[in-house]
Amino acid sequence: MNLLEELREEVARCEKCPELVENRTQTVFGDGSMEAEVMFIGEAPGRDEDAQGIPFIGAAGKLMNAALAESGIPREKIFIANTLKCRPPDNRDPLPEEMENCAAFLAAQIAIIKPRIIVPLGRFGLERMVRKDLKISDVHGKPIRRKDGLIFFPMFHPAAALHQPRYREHVRQDFIKLAKLLKREGLLGDGGTS
Repeated sequence: MNLLEELREEVARCEKCPELVENRTQTVFGDGSMEAEVMFIGEAPGRDEDAQGIPFIGAAGKLMNAALAESGIPREKIFIANTLKCRPPDNRDPLPEEMENCAAFLAAQIAIIKPRIIVPLGRFGLERMVRKDLKISDVHGKPIRRKDGLIFFPMFHPAAALHQPRYREHVRQDFIKLAKLLKREGLLGDGGTS
């Protein structure tokens, strides 16, 4: 068993958030390639994700898949995770203590996968991964480079485009900008990310 599978089992046994444990069907660990150069970080699983145990398979996932396909980024070459591994009741926002309880799991996923680019999706991913004082509307589609070489590329969450159609073109354009960044970084070319 590899480190990612061991971590998946640890997440499945987690009972740190009683309300989430009581309401979940299962944990939603993440999905994708262990060798992914790009890791997307969403907010929390929704109803479809909770039912199937896979992130981004509902309506927001379909929009994301379409944007990935249009921009030429193969989904099987990325890794997708959430700040929370359990669905909040009624899809409410994650509570700060829930995000804190899941923080070590997300940090471990990142440490195992070692992506070169992390794509925080929406406000919660941005606050957790980059800085709390940034607004997604100000920084979406713009690379933020750390001194260690890691690049953050914040985007609007695909669900935002479902609820507010004015964001649909922003989401689409951000995926196109991400593909251009991947090409510049040598991570996307003949056949996709390496």
